Amino acid sequence: MGFRKKGFSASQTKRTSRRMSDSMIGSHVERSASRGRHAAGRPDAGTSKVDFSDGRRSRRATRGYVDQVDPQATSGESDADFARRTSRRGYVEQIQSQARKRRLAAGVVIAVAVVAVAVFAGVSAYFFFSDSQLSLGDSNAKDALTAPAEGEPYYALCTASLGTAVEPDAAAGEAYLVVRIDEAARVLTFVSVPPQIMVSLSDGQVHPLSDARAVGGDAELIDQVEELLGVEIAHFARTDADGLARLVDLAGGVPVLVSEEVDDPRAGIQVIKAGEQVLDADQALTLLRASNFADGLEAQAKNRAAFTVNLAGRATSGEGLSFASIIGDGASAVSTDWSSAQLIALGDALRPLAEATVYASVVPGRLAETDGALSYEVFGEELESMMEAVRAGNAPESAEGNVANMDRATVSVEVRNGSGIQGAAARCGELLTTDGYAVEGVGNVDDGTAYPETLVIYRGEENELAAKAVVSDLSAGRVVNGGDFYSFNTDVLVIIGQDWISAA
Repeated sequence: MGFRKKGFSASQTKRTSRRMSDSMIGSHVERSASRGRHAAGRPDAGTSKVDFSDGRRSRRATRGYVDQVDPQATSGESDADFARRTSRRGYVEQIQSQARKRRLAAGVVIAVAVVAVAVFAGVSAYFFFSDSQLSLGDSNAKDALTAPAEGEPYYALCTASLGTAVEPDAAAGEAYLVVRIDEAARVLTFVSVPPQIMVSLSDGQVHPLSDARAVGGDAELIDQVEELLGVEIAHFARTDADGLARLVDLAGGVPVLVSEEVDDPRAGIQVIKAGEQVLDADQALTLLRASNFADGLEAQAKNRAAFTVNLAGRATSGEGLSFASIIGDGASAVSTDWSSAQLIALGDALRPLAEATVYASVVPGRLAETDGALSYEVFGEELESMMEAVRAGNAPESAEGNVANMDRATVSVEVRNGSGIQGAAARCGELLTTDGYAVEGVGNVDDGTAYPETLVIYRGEENELAAKAVVSDLSAGRVVNGGDFYSFNTDVLVIIGQDWISAA
């Protein structure tokens, strides 16, 4: 027969409640000894007395010791079991192992801190050394630089003394690239500035731009470029042929898409085939010097821009400290106001450079020979139009860029010989016909004058671009708005001068 376990009785409940009260903190109260009937004459007379609801505990407290006032609580482990557990060897080894782990953890933390400090000090020293190598030294370039506005595009002037293999014009060995850098939009716009541009320097004399450093240092060069292009230069960098060769070697070669075969004896003995090429140091210098292309200085400007971007892209393509290492190793090859940290930040902002937008152009104008020396005549209106586009962050609108896509077949041309050389008009007419123009007549000028320069004359704004295209294709000539001063029935009139005979 089954039975049920009975619940607690009333007496059991009271006993349990009383025992719990005896064990709780606060179940004792303080009583003054003076309240006791036999207080006088007792050792504890006049002192405070701790009283418990349990009489035995009260008597022990009166004798001067209270050994427990917290709740009574026991675990499932007896004192004997606890003693046996703590006396075992494994327990001791566990305590020792935990102590070793704590000491090891503390040691690791200290070691990491020491290494972090050492790395920071090493990196700081590394960058300090790189910055000292990059320094402009005694250059006065910083006197002419203008700090850019925060977050806005800015301009940098990059110069290189390339040297020449066999080049009668010493100025041709200088390369000047102004770069508009828009980090936010990741757009780079290169403007090649021919060193043969004639400028008035601080000595009051007219010189080619390549003489600026000799007259007034890097600051003079920066000032002249700023005045020419109408921009403020924020950064400056300078290198030479040896420095470029070192940078190419550090990058392991520079990949460049060569649009036209490079075969210029004045630039170097290397012949570089058209197509994708990885250039070594000698080939790179040849590419940068070469100018005997169908588009002349325009093609040279594009080659220089592509090389610069691809060299930077090669250097920044690695991860971690690889770019910093290249900066450190190549610092002696470049002088600049940029610090190592600024260059790394610039590389990070533009990375990957292969996906950045890159424009390239040359200051519009033409090379001309005067008194046996080459000079570069700037087309002022075209330059202003181009720089408006550059400052706005758009593709440069140079004369060469505009005329490249013009339909020559829609342009009618008349050619007259003013050079004094028999057959010049017929020869020029044949060349223009080959280029696609509609040549409607050739002949001689009526006044018998010998013209020193070729004039390409147009009437009406709609024919200005056609005249510029003729100048570009002839590699000679000056564009003239004829107005009512010249009589002709075609879109363009070409009067051949002695300069075209020399160029041809």
